[in-house]
Amino acid sequence: MKRSESPMRKKILNKARTLFGKKGYSKTTVKDIASAFGCEPANIYNYFESKEAILFEVLYEETAGILTKVRFLKNNHDLHPVEQIKTLLKIHGEVALGETKPGRLMYDTELMKLKKVQKYQIIELRDEYDGILRSIIKNGMEMGVFKKADVNLTAYAIASMIMRLRIWYNPKGRLSKKELLIGLINFALRALGCEEKYLRQA
Repeated sequence: MKRSESPMRKKILNKARTLFGKKGYSKTTVKDIASAFGCEPANIYNYFESKEAILFEVLYEETAGILTKVRFLKNNHDLHPVEQIKTLLKIHGEVALGETKPGRLMYDTELMKLKKVQKYQIIELRDEYDGILRSIIKNGMEMGVFKKADVNLTAYAIASMIMRLRIWYNPKGRLSKKELLIGLINFALRALGCEEKYLRQA
């Protein structure tokens, strides 16, 4: 069976994702997850061997989900670098602000709670994502549409900006999700040194 293919596993993951977001991983127990799911803790263990295994699935699902959606940008020479960076940031931002986002869960912090093998499975996916972002930035610099800068530093700064959306975004704030993403994408484009003509419009 593929990862999280079972409908029951998916339902348990959704409950756990919500609780991890609200209470934090450390303060959430398997009993809490079972209670939210309407079952006994023993039933949870029929699908996951531990709370850590649930955390792994939550982190893996989102990381893989983002990567799956942006892989087509890898070595894609049909799209201009500006359109590539816009597309990548829009996709990543929409996932970060999506309805299934695990609240204020901090990935780097919770990642350290996983076993080494599990942790590196997620890191491998994240490294592939970073590689796609770096290649877009490097290509744009070589074409002269992005200003010359340290590629790695630039990529980390942009990725971190999008990842932290889930921390401070308030759905009751003055900006809609669309307006917020457009603003952040334009901020990134300006930081890359793009001309005004490339900026996204509302």
